[in-house]
Amino acid sequence: MADDNRTAGADYSTAKMVLESPDSAARKALAQSADTQPEVLYYLVEDDDQSVRAAVAANPSTPVQADLKLTEDTDDEVRIELARKIGRLMPGLQHQRQVKLRELTIQALEKLSEDKLPDVRAALSETIKAMPEIPKDVVLRLARDIEEIVAAPVLEYSPLLNDHDLVELMAAGVTMGALPAIARRHGIGKAVSDAVVASADMPAIASLLRNNSAEIRERTLNDVADDAEGVEELHEPLVVRPELSQRAMRRIASFISRALLEQLAERSGLDNKTRRVIAEQVNERLAVDKDADAKLDADFAEHLAKQGKLNDEVMRGAIEKNRRDFVIHALAVLTKRTDKGVERIMEMRNGKATTALVHQAGLSMRTALMMQQRIAKVPPSQIVPAKNGVDFPMSPEEMEYQIAHIND
Repeated sequence: MADDNRTAGADYSTAKMVLESPDSAARKALAQSADTQPEVLYYLVEDDDQSVRAAVAANPSTPVQADLKLTEDTDDEVRIELARKIGRLMPGLQHQRQVKLRELTIQALEKLSEDKLPDVRAALSETIKAMPEIPKDVVLRLARDIEEIVAAPVLEYSPLLNDHDLVELMAAGVTMGALPAIARRHGIGKAVSDAVVASADMPAIASLLRNNSAEIRERTLNDVADDAEGVEELHEPLVVRPELSQRAMRRIASFISRALLEQLAERSGLDNKTRRVIAEQVNERLAVDKDADAKLDADFAEHLAKQGKLNDEVMRGAIEKNRRDFVIHALAVLTKRTDKGVERIMEMRNGKATTALVHQAGLSMRTALMMQQRIAKVPPSQIVPAKNGVDFPMSPEEMEYQIAHIND
């Protein structure tokens, strides 16, 4: 088998011998070399071995005519490699004097942006998402893609999309799951924020509230506060939103948790009326918590478990009321661990381990976030966030690994 050093920079006669060789590893090394002659790389586009063609696709020295042929390759991985390379080459084309070379490369870019496989389009979108040198029509095509993994990168990062474009894209209908990407964009204006809120997409609205660079009208924030009572994922982002009005603070004080009420009470600039409303709500929650104390004990956790009612709603309610002993015992019941073993994991203040334990208990990622913040006291910088706003970010195997070594 020939090695990279022998094939790299090979003269044409040596290259011809490799091309005729049955040794696919030697042909792949030839395809990977930046010194391989353009005509040889063009010939290798037709190689029977997928790994050889993928190497040609990834090679920056491959002539653009060969790249165009590879856009039609039957192997998905070849086109994915090509999409990544074409995207990386685009900035350099601004300085190319050969107009024809730029035109052919853009032609390849456009074909890849229309590829039948979402993974190819996604690879292209991820590579070019922050580049200003890309033709805007290509960016718009990717932004309108029906697949979230394709549309989201350019929607969140592309400098070619202005606020007017974003509002038009939302009006035309952004693919499901991609709206939070727009809401996370740096520096979006009031018109975009209005459109995000008007969409009634709760993960997107939550992302918008957490985006401190986004401009949001006071009227828009008031509307969100008015409608947020039954949408728990908006409560914490509303509480921490800097420009929340006194009216909005008094509105959310009527339904947010006691912990969030206490956080709201610590904000500066509260007027007397708002302070009074918050204090009244805190006292009311304390009374409710006191009445519920007798129920939230270890025996009650076991009783609920036997009835199949030890669920996310019950656990989040207990976390909000800071019923640590109940939560620890409930997790022990659900995971068949001891209270001491669960407590040991909580004391680690490790976001991954806590998330893994909650998953093992059969609870949701939403509960895992609360558990990290309120019970395990994981430092904010080490909090494990949800994937797509609601999903666990690790595979079941990865989560099992996080806690498999922790004994009771």
